[in-house]
Amino acid sequence: MPFCSIIVLNYQGERIIRATLESLSKLSYPKDRFEVIVVDNNSRDKSREVIENYIDSRLRGNDTLVPTANDPSTSLRVNYPLTTLYLDKNLGFAGGNNEGIRIAKGTYVVLLNNDCIVDPSWLTELVKVAEKDEKIFAVGSKVYLQQTNKIQNAGIIMFEDGYGRDVGAVVKNHTQNYAEDIGQYNREKETYAACAVAALYRKSILDRIGLLDDAFFMYYEDVELSERARMRGFKIMYAPHAIVHHDHAASSGEWSNFFIYQSELGRLLHVFFWFPQRIFWREYLKFFGKSLLRIPLGIRRNKLNQQSQYIKISLFIVFHLVELCKKRNKKHEGIPKGVIEKNYQSIKDNKR
Repeated sequence: MPFCSIIVLNYQGERIIRATLESLSKLSYPKDRFEVIVVDNNSRDKSREVIENYIDSRLRGNDTLVPTANDPSTSLRVNYPLTTLYLDKNLGFAGGNNEGIRIAKGTYVVLLNNDCIVDPSWLTELVKVAEKDEKIFAVGSKVYLQQTNKIQNAGIIMFEDGYGRDVGAVVKNHTQNYAEDIGQYNREKETYAACAVAALYRKSILDRIGLLDDAFFMYYEDVELSERARMRGFKIMYAPHAIVHHDHAASSGEWSNFFIYQSELGRLLHVFFWFPQRIFWREYLKFFGKSLLRIPLGIRRNKLNQQSQYIKISLFIVFHLVELCKKRNKKHEGIPKGVIEKNYQSIKDNKR
């Protein structure tokens, strides 16, 4: 069995992180064939205390010794190799996970949110799919919404305006809900992108194409990484038997100011990098125009701070345009001519 590195990024997770670690201790995958790296993104709650109490509770009767990344002289005992890395600054989803990836020893790197409970066969099922083809870069899980039978993610679909949507999400009258699982997502298949809530990545390809882009503090970083691999001919797969239950938006709060800013900025950034430029400018100008209209709306509804997030995003793009162009050019090195246009046309034709 290939060795895997599971990276659990934690932020303000005192309420949820222990359950995640407990579920990993029940994995059926051989305990000597995976490691867990907990990266704490400078939490201000009692996360560190909870993590260390969890480790201490497993000290007795277990002989596995592993060092902490912050202090190699300190060893921990758990029933699987576990490394803790406490950051001095919140680096966001991309930056925090990258710190874990850099010290990972696995053939595969597996990202897992701190608000997830995994089934015992979860890792085995991810690896089973990845091992079928060396061109497979990423494998996503079947993600249930909390302890329900609703599918939060069974892959990602992409629309021609750059918005992505979870396969499983159902939108009606501008309200998003999730589909009940009646077996409609039980087929292994290729998908546009893997949702990094719980996804496996082949490390040899990561080493080639680069890690998560930390320009994406949170949201759409997983889409951009999948696009970066896809443009080079690698595959993104969905594993229907790799089961995870997820407490959606536990760290950010859905439709908070932070959520709006990061998700909308992420959407525009990945469009800038991987859509034809005429599409980016079409979407940016539409976004900027609507942003201006949101200001009086925010004043009338006493939500000026919320609505001003859209203007902040518009200005960010303008002020960082030269830097973003340089980054885009670097990302595009080695990409065959016409691939980006072909990818966009497949999105328009609903083939992704």
